[in-house]
Amino acid sequence: MPTRHEAPALFEECRIVRAHGELDAWTVAPLVRALAEARAARPGRLLLIVDLGEVTFTDCSILTPLCEAWADCRARRGWIRIVYDNHTTDLVFRHSGLLDRFPAYTNAQDAWEGRTADAAPRLPASALPGAEAYRPAGVDVPRRSTRQDTP
Repeated sequence: MPTRHEAPALFEECRIVRAHGELDAWTVAPLVRALAEARAARPGRLLLIVDLGEVTFTDCSILTPLCEAWADCRARRGWIRIVYDNHTTDLVFRHSGLLDRFPAYTNAQDAWEGRTADAAPRLPASALPGAEAYRPAGVDVPRRSTRQDTP
C-alpha cells in the first residue's frame, strides 16, 4: 500500500488539469483547451482531476466545459473531480445546483482517493434567496419553484 506522499500505482491513468487566476467568460479559454486536450489524450476510461486551487475568482463560464467533461468521463466509465477551496467557486457550484456533482477536494491526492474536503455545513441553492440557478445546456437540474405571497 502506498504511503501518504506516494501516488498509487494507477495514478498514471489520471489526467490533471490546473488553472490559476480569474476564470470568467474572457479568460476561461485556456481551461477549456486543457480539458479538451486531457480528454483527447487518452482513449478508454478517463479519470480527470481539475485543480482550481490557485483560482482567485470564477463565474458560471466554467460550468459548461466542466459539465461536458463530466459527461465524457462518465460515458467512458471514469470520473472528474474538482480541487478547490475558493468561496466564489463554491458559490458557482451551489447556485447552479451542481454542488453534489462537483464537491470540493482539498488536493489532487485526496481527489484521486475520493476523499472530499471537510467543509462547513453548506446550504442548498434553494436556501439562498434570489439565487436564480444557471444551468448549462443539457444539464437536467430541477428548478426551485417560487411563490410570492400577496398582501
